[in-house]
Amino acid sequence: MSSTPKAPRPVFFEDAANDRLTAIITALAAEVAVLSDRVHSLEATLAGKSILEPGAIDAYQPTAEQLAARRERHEAFNARVFYVLQEELDALPPE
Repeated sequence: MSSTPKAPRPVFFEDAANDRLTAIITALAAEVAVLSDRVHSLEATLAGKSILEPGAIDAYQPTAEQLAARRERHEAFNARVFYVLQEELDALPPE
């Protein structure tokens, strides 16, 4: 299986750690913006159809199964956000 080569990571600062941190923050900001828009759209749609009562989301109590699924989503989210650091760890030579 062949893969498409990645473009070089942009360099903004002299210290590579600052570039990694900038990439992480940018990824988080993108995730937050998308999720915020989707949540707002969902709540507005449901409220507009009188399906969702005010405060229903704040009062929601997930089941154990739902909490497990949420943990899986969090792990996938963290993998996306911190991929920059994981790439560097993967590139380190074995000890």
